[in-house]
Amino acid sequence: MDGKDILYWVDPLKATEQIAANVVQKLKTLRLEALRSNTSAYVSTLEREEKFTDSEWEAHILDPKHHYLICHTSPQTANDTRLDNEAAADEWVEKDAWVGMLLLLGPYPKDEYGATRLLSSTAMGPEEEETRWHLTALYLQPKHRCEDSAIAVHEAILDYLTIWTNERLETLFDHATGLEKPKRARVAGVLASENDQLRVLYEALAGQSVGWADGALGHKIVGIEDLPDVGSMGGLCMRVMERVIEC
Repeated sequence: MDGKDILYWVDPLKATEQIAANVVQKLKTLRLEALRSNTSAYVSTLEREEKFTDSEWEAHILDPKHHYLICHTSPQTANDTRLDNEAAADEWVEKDAWVGMLLLLGPYPKDEYGATRLLSSTAMGPEEEETRWHLTALYLQPKHRCEDSAIAVHEAILDYLTIWTNERLETLFDHATGLEKPKRARVAGVLASENDQLRVLYEALAGQSVGWADGALGHKIVGIEDLPDVGSMGGLCMRVMERVIEC
């Protein structure tokens, strides 16, 4: 089956009080597959995450700052009615193969945003006008790295952050002009030297390089501050990319 016979969707992983065991296993399998496929592309390690229990994986899903987006696929058919029935769509997602994932961490206040110290004090807006996020754990299985899946991931990130920001931030008006003040979402990620997936995604998002991070800051941006070798990685430099999304 070639790419033209495959449909890709990227949907948020809904975090409810009761996480199905198969959902935990799917996420665990996909994440460990990513770490195993290219150890130098990620700040975390396979050795670290293989030790996580199922309860720890579930806790990651339930963490309110963890927003997982899952790329899944199914063969396209002439009788595809997935979008016609919400219940059927839920069943379809359950049967689909998970072929990729990413994790949005946030939102963060200005003093906890990983790119803050790399930007000028005037670069970021006030808390009531923007949300700030870190992008990490991006992975697509090799046979599904194609234009269609890239577009699906690109659009999902923009849509998720735009909707979340518009729903959570109060609409404010400029008293001088009477016009609605713009809302923004900032997303930053660490670009490891061999992580071509993240580089291509950020280029597609028109991401800009805002500086370089040492090991400690790199771990902070991807939400990992418990690695025992953080100090020893102080000399490791990773490029930090950022995109500002007008919502």
